[in-house]
Amino acid sequence: MSNKQIGYKLLFILIGYSVFIMITIALIACLGSALLVYYERGAFLFGFRNDFIYSLKVGITAGVPAGIGIWVLSKMQSKTKK
Repeated sequence: MSNKQIGYKLLFILIGYSVFIMITIALIACLGSALLVYYERGAFLFGFRNDFIYSLKVGITAGVPAGIGIWVLSKMQSKTKK
């Protein structure tokens, strides 16, 4: 990452990226568990709407603190370099 100012714009970008990544990971995990159940029992239990809503909840719950934490750490690092 180049030398950029660590401001509030970066905070919102980090939160957005973190939420998106967490939603993607949760959705892939739901799909993987549905495939595992399908191979074990023969029933494919993946409801896109319910699993997507669950992934949104998980993504927002985990992504916002992760984005804020990354921003705080980078802000602290930039303060110690000055």
